[in-house]
Amino acid sequence: MTRRPMRLAALALSFALVASGAFALDFQPYGRGAFAELVKAHAGRPMMVHFWSVTCPPCLAELPQWARIIDEKKGVDVVFVNIDDDEERPRAEARLAKAGLSKATHYGFADSFVEKLYFEVDKMWRGELPFTALVAPDGGVTTVTGAVDDPLVTAWLAKNAGK
Repeated sequence: MTRRPMRLAALALSFALVASGAFALDFQPYGRGAFAELVKAHAGRPMMVHFWSVTCPPCLAELPQWARIIDEKKGVDVVFVNIDDDEERPRAEARLAKAGLSKATHYGFADSFVEKLYFEVDKMWRGELPFTALVAPDGGVTTVTGAVDDPLVTAWLAKNAGK
């Protein structure tokens, strides 16, 4: 009999912690100037900045591939930027956790003028997803609209991360 109340108490505590955000990912704000700040902060190291959304089926399907890249390519910094509104962050967090990406670096759009955020990364980008900015150690940026297994991404990784 004493086990059941203890289980219920543990369940209630777990629910309270989740509801309070105690297990929430730290989505850092991604606003104007954030891309330039990221490039500066990671200068000298290859970096991939991946933009995604919970409403983008290809984005969700490839999240496990990103987890493998992080595991295999230790010399590459990977940053995820979720473009959804704050209301979608719990869904984004659940997807990231399911894909094994909870410990990665995460940003979330924090500016309603999203076109300006797109433009800062690539003057031709209009918000198509998935979208990845590949930043070479020298700061050169190549952008790719499409899946992580795109030949441009594969070639960039081979050049900048070895194997």
